[in-house]
Amino acid sequence: MIVVKNLTKDFKGTPVLKGIDEHIQKGEKVVIIGPSGSGKSTFLRCLNLMETPTGGEIYFDGEKISGLPYYENHSFAFRRFRRQHPSAHDINQLRMRMGMVFQHFNLFPHLTIQNNITLAPVKLKLMSEEEANLKARELLERVGLPDKADAYPSQLSGGQKQRVAIARALAMNPEVMLFDEPTSALDPEMVGEVLQLMKQLADDGMTMVVVTHEMGFAKEVASRVLFMADGVIVEQNTPDEFFAHPNSPRLQEFLSKVL
Repeated sequence: MIVVKNLTKDFKGTPVLKGIDEHIQKGEKVVIIGPSGSGKSTFLRCLNLMETPTGGEIYFDGEKISGLPYYENHSFAFRRFRRQHPSAHDINQLRMRMGMVFQHFNLFPHLTIQNNITLAPVKLKLMSEEEANLKARELLERVGLPDKADAYPSQLSGGQKQRVAIARALAMNPEVMLFDEPTSALDPEMVGEVLQLMKQLADDGMTMVVVTHEMGFAKEVASRVLFMADGVIVEQNTPDEFFAHPNSPRLQEFLSKVL
């Protein structure tokens, strides 16, 4: 579903990703671990072009998405741009297919929970307001928050906010879900409720790429675990082999500190 070839990313001349090659199959649950500053989140954000790669290629569902012109809305100027650049992609269409859940939830504080979920489907004309409201209610039921539709984010716990953020991403019917350290901003007692929801998504067959420090989740849910350090993928394997028989000294050192 996702193919990455020689992906690089520099920030102001400093290399952060240094030539990553990776294949993610449909239905896989790929968990990425590694020390802070290793490039994990940058790699994830490059997959849906929230960060523009410096070099390399990214393919999604057989179609090259990197290195092409993009536009972000449907105004007259951008429709004209589209005619002038027939190879251009609507970046919103791409991001609809790759849902993303952030470390700090990124909910709109001035909107109710229901409106947080319905905003994008209605604004992008994927659903009528009535259809979106029905979908939002179904998703809130799914994430265990059916009574929070009319609440505001400030009235929710961190774990509840993250479950709403997952529901918001699911409202776009994505083919892939990207999770960027979804539990690292939560109090320890709230981590379990979010991980349980993510496990349910995995059991339902969702393709997932997860950056996390939760080793238990990696062991239990991942199809593959990737270890990143210094902007490269140092090692990857099935969870059993990854944790029981790490090969590289760098991974051995890392696991000795976190397990």
